[in-house]
Amino acid sequence: MHEYIEVKLISEKKGRGAFAKKSIKKDTIVDVAYVVPIPNKEYKKIYKTILYNYCYIWEDPEHMPAFRNAITLSVSQFINHSYEPNLKYLYDYENKAIEFSAIKDISEGEELTVNYNGLVEDQSPMWFEVE
Repeated sequence: MHEYIEVKLISEKKGRGAFAKKSIKKDTIVDVAYVVPIPNKEYKKIYKTILYNYCYIWEDPEHMPAFRNAITLSVSQFINHSYEPNLKYLYDYENKAIEFSAIKDISEGEELTVNYNGLVEDQSPMWFEVE
């Protein structure tokens, strides 16, 4: 089981989400999600599946241009999008991982969210309807 994250159903429309199992202090590393880089040829197949919704842009300079996307092997897959997130994520290309950390104090039971645009303040539209 995960120290900080539990996954719960939010609604039929929104699906599942990640929630804080306990209070989390600002700057705490909540999860380190290791990635599997996806070759571009294979990504074209994933694009037409539900797995597309779980892919990250992965622009590791060492493996460009053959790999531009990746999928994580972590409970962090259930962290939903928000334009007012309580987490941020940073790419760690050397370790092939994405690090999720708290950008403010988070209460036990609070939904954990990130801005899928990559930058906390980026208000660019999503490819889905934001609730």
